[in-house]
Amino acid sequence: MKSPDAVLILAAARADGIVGPTGLPPQLLALADRTARVAGRLLVECDGPWPTPVGTAGRPGELGRALVLGWADSPVPEELGTYPIARLTATQTITFALCLARAWPDLHLPPYPGCPFTRAEIADSAGDIGMDRKWVKGALDGELRLLLLVVSDGTRLRLGPAVAALPATFTETMRRFHDQLPGVGLGSEVREDYDE
Repeated sequence: MKSPDAVLILAAARADGIVGPTGLPPQLLALADRTARVAGRLLVECDGPWPTPVGTAGRPGELGRALVLGWADSPVPEELGTYPIARLTATQTITFALCLARAWPDLHLPPYPGCPFTRAEIADSAGDIGMDRKWVKGALDGELRLLLLVVSDGTRLRLGPAVAALPATFTETMRRFHDQLPGVGLGSEVREDYDE
């Protein structure tokens, strides 16, 4: 990004899903965050794939430090009605719920970045509740990755930067209903590889 300003940083984060903070002055990032907060958004630091799925025709790259455009405490997109919201199909939603249950065993910690998991673990959990594994694998390899809800971390998957950007109200709701997520109790006990 040549001679970036705060508005360009926010536009890049919105268009690509994430933006790399490398080489950007801290003062500029602080200005971008203040600008985002005026619109009810904020910049959240997380890990993301470089290049992003949006920015490349091939496979996403390796994970690296990134900034994602998140939501301030309130109002959230559903309440505003002014931002287009990506709607997942039922299969994609349940697949994401399986990922969330697998990656977030300790409700005292934030869901992002959570524990890594494998595609096979999610497909097996989906099969256990009667879902077609082929459709689940399609959701994992398609829309969930494109929306940065799930990213590849070597041979494993993990929750993506879009999860880091979810509003606090989402996290609190998921804490209340965590025991109802599909796949909870199917190997989602607190694990040693949980990232804090």
